[in-house]
Order: sequence, then structure tokens, then C-alpha cells
Amino acid sequence: MVVNMNWEKYLKQMAGWDQVTLDPRSFVQLEHATPISPKEYLEFADKDLLLANTHGLVNALSNAKRAINCQITSLLAVLGLQNASDLQTKIQRFEEIGILTPRVSKKISSLESLLENQFSKPGMEEVEDAINIATLFVDATDKVFREFMVSWWVIKEESEKQNNTYHYKEGNKTFIVNDDAPKNDYSDALYVQYDQESGDYCVWGYLNGEEVFEAEVECSSPLDIEFIKCSILTHSKSAASEQKQIAADFVSQIQGKKGIQELPL
Repeated sequence: MVVNMNWEKYLKQMAGWDQVTLDPRSFVQLEHATPISPKEYLEFADKDLLLANTHGLVNALSNAKRAINCQITSLLAVLGLQNASDLQTKIQRFEEIGILTPRVSKKISSLESLLENQFSKPGMEEVEDAINIATLFVDATDKVFREFMVSWWVIKEESEKQNNTYHYKEGNKTFIVNDDAPKNDYSDALYVQYDQESGDYCVWGYLNGEEVFEAEVECSSPLDIEFIKCSILTHSKSAASEQKQIAADFVSQIQGKKGIQELPL
């Protein structure tokens, strides 16, 4: 019989698994947190640019800025990340979770002084660059909204499948359901579920077919960043080789990361 264990001990068990793989269970499309979407602001900017006068250029630049700010606001909201006062910190956060490359981040940063200067008279070339960079940023980060993995298993390869009930947490209570549950549980695996309303990840650890711990991941913690990265990097059509690599990287990256809140079984 397996005894209950804490997160650190379970991580050591996972680190000792020779091979791991991922079993993605469900994906969702996330909605923007603002009533006007970033792409609508970009459309406004393009129309303003056609005016080719000072009025149009100022409005085009303002709408390019709104598109960037709108996307940032929605990303922070849907991922449950804490906001930051300055643009650089926000952009760095998106780099950490793997949705922005340093090349795109550098281009956004180069716009900061232009976007923040409310009383400048922008030129046509500057505004065109701003719209292009805003479009690049929105396109690069929009993948988060199109397909976001909200539940998955990280499995010790060749772990036995077994028909178990499925658990999910709501507040301090654990519920057991059968409808829409994973078809099989695994004897040695970590189950992860993302709560869209709270932005929290809940995890359940299994060894030898028994649940040995339950926990929640603290929002915006270093550990939370690794879970978000896994949700973003995994696609519903990921090949088996990709799933193995993502699982191996995930197990490696969560080692020693802070941000777990263990719950009583």
C-alpha cells in the first residue's frame, strides 16, 4: 500500500521514471477579456492610416497601442498571471512562458517611447512600423486563445491503465464524477486540470494505482509558469514523439520550482 507523500517526494519519484509521456485530455478556446478585440483595433488602425493626414496618423498609432494593450490585458487575465506596471516586465513574462520570441519582444520594446509619447506628431513610416509590430505581436500570441490544454496526464511509460473514478476540486472539496471523465487513469502518473474561472491548476499524484497527494499551484509562481508553458506548447495533434519530449521537459523544469499548496486527501 502506498502512503501519502508530499510534492517534493513525488517529484523525486517522477525524476526517477526512465521514460515519460503526455496524454492530453482536453483543450479549449479562450476568450479575450475586453469587449473590443485586438484585431478589431488593428482594423481601425489600418483604416485610419488610409487618411494619410495628421488626424489619421495619430488615431492609427493610438489604435495600434490599444491592440497591444488589449492583447496584454487578455493574456494576463486568461492565464491567471499578475499584472505589472511597466511594459518590459509584461513582455518578459510572455517570454518566460514561451509565447514570445526575443526577436518579437525586442520589436515591441523599440515601440515603447513612441507609444508612450502622447503629444508627438508621428510620421507615416513610424505609424506603419507600429501597426506592423502590433500585428506581429497579436499574431504571435493569439495561439494561446486558439488552443489551450486544460487537462492532461504526465505518465510513466508503460504505466498500467485502470478504470478509476475521476476527481476534480471545487473550493476545498473533491468531487468524484463519471460523466466526461478520462477513459482510463494510470497507475503511475500526474493528473493536471486547469480552472478557467480562477486561473488555478490542480494536480493529483498517483503511484501504484493509488492517489498519494492533491495540490493546487499558486498563480504567477515559478511553478505556475511551467504549467502554463505546457498548456501552450501542447497541441491536440501533437505527435507521440512531441508528447514525450514535452513531458520530459516538463518533469525536468518543475523540479525545485516554488509554488505548490498541498491539500489534505
